[in-house]
Amino acid sequence: MTEHSYGYFLRRVALLGFPLVLQSLLFSSAGFIDSLMVSQLGTQEVAASSIGARVFWFTGIFIWGMGTGMGVLLAQYWGAEDEHGLRRNFALGTTISTFASALLFAFCWFFPDVIPSLFKATGETAELAANYLQIISVAILVAGPSISMDAALRALGKTKTTMTMSIIEIGLNVGLSFILIFGYLGLPAMGLMGAGLGTVIARVLRVFMSVAVIYYLSPPLILGLRDFSFSSRIFNRYLTITLPIIAGSLMWSGGIFVYQLIMGRMGETELATMAIVSSLEALTLCVASGLSGATAIVVGNALGANKLAISERYARYALVTSACVGVLCAMLVLSLQAVVLSLYAQVSQDVIALAALCFPIIAISTVARNINITLIVGILRAGGDAKFCMNMDVVCQWMWAIPMTALAAMWFDMPLQYVFLMMTSEEIVKLYPTIRRVFGTKWVNNLTQEKAASA
Repeated sequence: MTEHSYGYFLRRVALLGFPLVLQSLLFSSAGFIDSLMVSQLGTQEVAASSIGARVFWFTGIFIWGMGTGMGVLLAQYWGAEDEHGLRRNFALGTTISTFASALLFAFCWFFPDVIPSLFKATGETAELAANYLQIISVAILVAGPSISMDAALRALGKTKTTMTMSIIEIGLNVGLSFILIFGYLGLPAMGLMGAGLGTVIARVLRVFMSVAVIYYLSPPLILGLRDFSFSSRIFNRYLTITLPIIAGSLMWSGGIFVYQLIMGRMGETELATMAIVSSLEALTLCVASGLSGATAIVVGNALGANKLAISERYARYALVTSACVGVLCAMLVLSLQAVVLSLYAQVSQDVIALAALCFPIIAISTVARNINITLIVGILRAGGDAKFCMNMDVVCQWMWAIPMTALAAMWFDMPLQYVFLMMTSEEIVKLYPTIRRVFGTKWVNNLTQEKAASA
């Protein structure tokens, strides 16, 4: 089996991607299980947890964007066998992401009432959301170093290691949340606050696990003091490559946050419905997340080794694979509709009925999102074509989908399912320009050579 063949590509992507899929599935399942446990408490708790979870998700995506930007460079340096450049960029990326997570923590800790007010939450729902947000802000604080270490290990191809740590973290998260929410083992029932505390404890322990793994199993990532010495030239070059990725992730996640603000203004029932829908959407995107992550590693390593023609061939393979995966995931969503909705027995029937109407829309968007995520994250960003990706978010999300969603919800007062359709139309609009870009060559860049030239 040659390096150029589709079989070789599939084998490498499967070996790297399966642990990433499982890791993503575990995190999404944890959110899904948390949502189920919180749903036993009532509609107000579900709505409050939805607000807190969206903030946690938004900040996580922002920090993840930083990790992705760093990972693009690390994958290419690893392919080029340049360990000095690898450590230098790892140190710089970790420093920046840790500083950003500290700022986000400070805002959520000292001003927890601001976000619920944006969702027009009132009374007990607003109070629950503020208290929950303050607790999970501690998990936001450690997100910077945690995501950076995870991205570095992935860039080296150690996806099985990150998967193992995720299994431990999610197991702790779910177990602790169950105990603390309902009050087992002699502990008081903490309700929604117990879910937040379980997340915090598990995330902090994950940081210590990552440090131990790097120290004992990944010597190329062990940082010394001299690795934290950055010249302005190195710093500026790093930002030139990573800032568009960070900005693109921020704008995309900011757009998702705006969607949630719009949904929140539609009412408590609609917000609770979107909590269910969002959890299901996250589950359907697990395979796309793993596929895009594995593709980014394979393509990034090839680009770093200056195998440009092979990288272009891999991009075509990724398009075919992501389309097939998207269709399979969509079929699975439709087949499991009754089973999923039956799990939310304690939620009002209005919420269940609205969620059922959203299932066909989830299936359609799943196909488009699988293709878009794989091509944008796995191909274009891996080659340093982040400005195009950022522009796509500006046009398709901010200039099209967000205005259409706002008009549908607040001007025409449409039912939730049609508002949700306007929201997901972003992915349909993205398809053609993204595929066309992948079939070009502007994304095919060896960033290590450019780096060396400017260093």
